[in-house]
Amino acid sequence: MPKRDWYRILGVSTQAAPGEIKRAYRKIAFAVHPDVGRRPDPERFREAHEAYEILSDPDRRRSYDVEIAIRRRPLSAEPLRWKSPVTVADDFLTARASIEKLLDQIGQNFLGHGEKSGGRPRRLGVEAILDAEEARFGCRVPFSVPCFARCASCGGTGKWLGLCPECYGRGKVKSARELILDIPPGTIDGQNFEIDLCEVGIGNLLLDVRVIVA
Repeated sequence: MPKRDWYRILGVSTQAAPGEIKRAYRKIAFAVHPDVGRRPDPERFREAHEAYEILSDPDRRRSYDVEIAIRRRPLSAEPLRWKSPVTVADDFLTARASIEKLLDQIGQNFLGHGEKSGGRPRRLGVEAILDAEEARFGCRVPFSVPCFARCASCGGTGKWLGLCPECYGRGKVKSARELILDIPPGTIDGQNFEIDLCEVGIGNLLLDVRVIVA
C-alpha cells in the first residue's frame, strides 16, 4: 500500500490532467532544487520528483489510484456500486455485430430451430458505459439477457385443455435472465470482458463486453 499522497505532494487533485501535473512539478523543482532552487530543499525535491515519476506514467498512476482507493475504504466498505441493467436485446446501439446472432442462438438452444453450432464460440459485442469514478473504484453491471423459461401454465408440456394458450404448445415462454459482470477497480477505457451465456441456457455464445469510460 502507498504511504505517501503523491497528489498532495504536488498540490494537485486526483483528477489533474498530465499537463497540470507537469506544471506543478516544475514549479516545485525550480523552487527547491538543491543546486538552482530559490529555497534549496533536497528532501522536498526528491519527494516531488518521485511523485512526478509515478503520476506522469499512465500505468503507474492507474495502479496507484487503485491502491489509494482501497486504502481509503473503511474496513466495513460497502460492496461495489450497481449500474442500471444493460438490456441486451433492446440495446441495438451498442450491440456488435448483429442482435440477430443472439436471437438465432436462442432459437437453436431453446426451440430446436436448426442445429446448435459447435466449434469456437460465437461472440456478441456490447458496451458497458462507465463514468470515471465507476472505472476507478469498480462497479457491478447487470446484463438482462433474453431467454426462454418453462411455461407456468402447462408446466412445460405444451398442453392445457388442448394446446396451451400461453406457450402455443412449445412448453416455453419468453423470459429474461440477469447476469452480473463485476468491473474491477482500475478498469480503463476500451478494456474487454467476457460473459459466457451457458448460465442462461444459451450455448456456444459469449457476450464480449467493451468498457467505455465517458
